[in-house]
Amino acid sequence: MKIISSTQLKELDKYTIAKEPIASIDLMERAAEELTRAITHRWDTSFHIAVFAGPGNNGGDALAVARMLSKQNYHVEVFLFNTKGKLSEECQTNLERLKECGSVYFTEVSTQFDPPVLTEKHLVVDGLFGSGLNKPLNGGFAAVVKYINASKAQVVAIDVPSGLMCEDNTYNIRQNMIRADVTLSIQLPKLSFLFPENEDIVGEWQLLDIQLKKDFIDTAQSPYYITEEEEIRSLIKPRKRFAHKGAFGHALLIAGSYGMAGAQNLELTSEVREMPDTLTPYDRLAQNEQIQLVHRLVNELPERQRTIMQLRDVEGKSYKEIADILQITEEQVKVTLFRARQKIKQRYTEIEDYGL
Repeated sequence: MKIISSTQLKELDKYTIAKEPIASIDLMERAAEELTRAITHRWDTSFHIAVFAGPGNNGGDALAVARMLSKQNYHVEVFLFNTKGKLSEECQTNLERLKECGSVYFTEVSTQFDPPVLTEKHLVVDGLFGSGLNKPLNGGFAAVVKYINASKAQVVAIDVPSGLMCEDNTYNIRQNMIRADVTLSIQLPKLSFLFPENEDIVGEWQLLDIQLKKDFIDTAQSPYYITEEEEIRSLIKPRKRFAHKGAFGHALLIAGSYGMAGAQNLELTSEVREMPDTLTPYDRLAQNEQIQLVHRLVNELPERQRTIMQLRDVEGKSYKEIADILQITEEQVKVTLFRARQKIKQRYTEIEDYGL
């Protein structure tokens, strides 16, 4: 799956509107339908819905969702923040549609904001700001975000949590970002979703397909991709019952730097011996032979190398801990471990290739 920039996402919307063709307000309606479906799937009508909408198209999405939830018998209260007295065209249209609905408690905030009481039985729909945000929140909007974050309510963010930018958040202000329980991302994930420091901001994220044009996504230039399960499955060759491992190529493992490659090394623990149910008897025999061979090669190592491999790769001790135990330097630990692994790799390859 490709990840494109916030600028490209805007172009994707425009391209879809022009090529489908579809009016911008109708595309927003389509998005709102998917958002509403996702929300009703997770939260039932026992939750009180508090919608916080901004003046742009993210707010327009939120107003449309409020209308649709109300029609499905949810108790909905809407707070539209229009501090500059100007809404986007689609937001204005959805405001008029919401007022026609008549069953939603609506407050338009232009100056002073009297916040509602938010309890654990409230669901906050965050539609303040979306992917178009390009600077940190401050002032009144930052205060609203902090109020929501301090409450006991659950939070679902539309497209992206308000305050979080789609790419670089190096100079952003973390306390001024919505901390969502769930983020409903339109069509594609945002790059910032994949950074560990944003996990508590984004929460669980779910993609919603609103049928934006795939040909634009396919041709868009981007260095960022997510490898998905389906892509890997398509690379795995079907195996016949008596197939030999030599007929299925080689696996390349790319992992840790010099002296820090423990993750990709074969673990000499009981877990390795647990065979998946999908293995044939031949596969089990072959894998058992491989494990036994590695054990044999480890046992043939000099005592110092064998001890360090045991402490590092099996017991998971740090280089410092091993150095303290053996009364040697950390550098000596790393060098000895590297040589041990190289020796096992060399002997394993010789035996597999030539039966030595």
